[in-house]
Amino acid sequence: MNRLLRAACVSSGLLAAAAAMPGRPEPTRTQTTPTPAPGAAARPQPTQGKFDPRRPPARELETRIGEGFTLAAVGDLITSRPLSPLLAHDSGFAAIVDVLRGADAAFGNFENTAIDMRTFDGYPYAGRGDWALVAAPEVPADLRDLGFDLVSRANNHALDWGVEGMRETSRRLDDAGLVHAGVGENREQARAARYLETPLGRVGLVSIASTFRDYSDALPPHGAAPGRPGVNALHVSRTVLVAPETMRSLLALRDTLEAPAAACELSERAAARRRVRPAAPAELTLLDTRFRIGAPPGDRWEMRASDRDEILRAVRQGKQHSDLLVVSIHAHETGPGCETPGAFLPELAKAAIDAGAGVFIAHGEHRLMPIEIYKGRPIFYGLANFFWSDVQEPLPADLYEDNREAVASAFPDPSRVTDADLSAVLNAEGFDDPRVFETIAAVMRWSGGRVAEIRLYPVDLGYGEPLTRSGIPRLAGAEKSREILSRLQRISKPFGTEIAVEDGIGIIRPR
Repeated sequence: MNRLLRAACVSSGLLAAAAAMPGRPEPTRTQTTPTPAPGAAARPQPTQGKFDPRRPPARELETRIGEGFTLAAVGDLITSRPLSPLLAHDSGFAAIVDVLRGADAAFGNFENTAIDMRTFDGYPYAGRGDWALVAAPEVPADLRDLGFDLVSRANNHALDWGVEGMRETSRRLDDAGLVHAGVGENREQARAARYLETPLGRVGLVSIASTFRDYSDALPPHGAAPGRPGVNALHVSRTVLVAPETMRSLLALRDTLEAPAAACELSERAAARRRVRPAAPAELTLLDTRFRIGAPPGDRWEMRASDRDEILRAVRQGKQHSDLLVVSIHAHETGPGCETPGAFLPELAKAAIDAGAGVFIAHGEHRLMPIEIYKGRPIFYGLANFFWSDVQEPLPADLYEDNREAVASAFPDPSRVTDADLSAVLNAEGFDDPRVFETIAAVMRWSGGRVAEIRLYPVDLGYGEPLTRSGIPRLAGAEKSREILSRLQRISKPFGTEIAVEDGIGIIRPR
């Protein structure tokens, strides 16, 4: 209704008249250049006197979305079937859908493939040990009916059904009228912003993934080699800092694991070099993980510089061509305790905001993560799940084959195991956590080019409900709301974020 009213105002000229009224802030003509985040690419500085003074480049990096514009944002949209038919008899679901529909635009991460399995001519490529997620072909249109306008696509499930699945999903999202970003026929297309036209201004979306399948990252053409379709990938490397005594133990383990192969494959010179080395080297790689002596112990993450620079360039251009830019990243990389983001994320988020982003939204970790306000702009380090469907059918053969022992230990007769049975076994290995089924819907309101208020609606996904009802978002009851908001207050406080609670809703008013 909110969107219809605004559209009516625009068509009748009322909004234009309001824009001319006294008291409406004029666009700022100059802007102080913020200091880039550590390790971030410096923003290009325009040379004075080279541009039209009435069209200064710095102005294009300012958020200038219309007065009162609202954006609803949620996390992962892992749904396999249309859910709109449930609205008539599920008041909790209808209540949170009303929140989405009441905003001027709504965003979520489409972590799925929407294909018609009866006519699909591709194949499953989910990767070892993980679901090949699949949604019915009607799901994109259903998401639009539920209030969504913008969806990100760069994530580790974007190519679960190969390039063919990625392409069919793109067609179905286009047909549904959903703006989507983060995948493409080559890297430039995958990195590029996509745009939503609204009565209050143009909204851009850049979608990134630091967590993605091998060979699903898009490539540019190089020489005679063509580009590769895929996701907008940010390659990050993980280093684990350990004490010297731990490094010595790792070295001994590596020697034990590599001894048979080394005897056959190492040249005499290489073998000699192995025999002359420190008792505890400063760094070694074992089981695809790099270890380094350092303190305090823990994970360290580093972004590939070329990816970071190309992504920030896409962010800058996306903002220059929009009134509000949303930057989204799918990241499973976390800090200690799974309640803090991987160390590279705050750096990237702040660099993206310095490059023009009006809001930075992370998703991927299946539990809520902290919220930070940087220069008056919100950073959501993890919005968790919004739809979490365990109704996944069909599942490919390799998921059964890779989990044969687990299935046999759970069922006396594995030959009778169904797709639902297999999902139940796998879910018990890491998703048996109430926090996986707790999230929020965040609604941001802009005034004077700044976020004036953020409302956080607690959402319950029905942990323990039957499969056909589990994973469906519902406005949480009083007790569950207190639990969700209390945890969000606790984990966000170290980031300087104060969350008030009013009538069961979290409120942030950025200063």
